Amino acid sequence: MNLAQVLRTAPDAPSAFQSARQRSAELYADILAVAPGGDGRVDIEAVQSRPSILRRTAALLSEALPPGTDRLVCATPDGIAVTTALALHTGLPFATVTGAGDDARLTGEAHAGEHAVVVVPLVGAAQDAAAVVRGALDAGMRVSHVLSVLDTSSGSGDRSVADVLQEQYEVRFHALFPALPTFSAFSTTDKKEVDPR
Repeated sequence: MNLAQVLRTAPDAPSAFQSARQRSAELYADILAVAPGGDGRVDIEAVQSRPSILRRTAALLSEALPPGTDRLVCATPDGIAVTTALALHTGLPFATVTGAGDDARLTGEAHAGEHAVVVVPLVGAAQDAAAVVRGALDAGMRVSHVLSVLDTSSGSGDRSVADVLQEQYEVRFHALFPALPTFSAFSTTDKKEVDPR
């Protein structure tokens, strides 16, 4: 049965699928379940080793990609799995940045003038994304956004990662989730989708 048939035969078409909010809540619960961090940390390697999580993460991140994106850019090795999943989902090529600080270098195919989006799976502070952004900018690329799966920076200072990236690089920051659960962000009907087990 194809999508059109499902929608025609469903008595209430929207109930045939989960809402975007429910999909997001379910993914967040799965991420927290596979990578618990009692000390407030999340094991991003555990998250990236689950194909079902990577597929759903790529789908949600793709919705945040700005129109006209030419290439994805990530740091090695931390960003390879999520960026590969996003590249496979969207068909966009990607390049990598190796090294840190002044030693950061873009590797792989990249062209000056391309519209790039940086992918950083876990952001704890603005510097987690800064080296990748600088590597892409130094290669002549135009960077508009940094996309992340988890933002653990909340409460780590006066200024948010979004503020720092916007101020220093004129780049927008978008994270799918905070690293720590904030179940109050979900509506009462969505809470049943987030099983705290």
